Amino acid sequence: MCEKLQLSTWKVQLAVLRCMKAYFQGEEQQRREHTVSFHLTCMCTVPLLPENKSYSSVRTEALSVVELIVKRTGESEQWDCVSVKSREQLQRSLSTLQSDSRPDLRDKAQELRRHIQSLETKLQPCLSEML
Repeated sequence: MCEKLQLSTWKVQLAVLRCMKAYFQGEEQQRREHTVSFHLTCMCTVPLLPENKSYSSVRTEALSVVELIVKRTGESEQWDCVSVKSREQLQRSLSTLQSDSRPDLRDKAQELRRHIQSLETKLQPCLSEML
């Protein structure tokens, strides 16, 4: 699903994103551990969608899914499992969204960047201890 998302039409992208959002919203605590790998897979694909300048509905849904993934990954203390490449791509996508024409998307992107920075800050002491 994640692989085909980038190559799909905007209507298919929107439908897939809505399904992903519903899935992440409906996750139960006991299933959360089993979906960490799914979260991480989605982290590689979904952040690219907010850069879709043509369809604000795709950007809105993609940002909602990214927000759910980031929150769930942070809550389960799995942020360190997200590759540096994926985190950098996510930051680039959020930076792009901060100049979006829609104020609600700009604000949400900014809020999400702050949340990610707090996750990164928590991660830094752990990395220092490991060295």
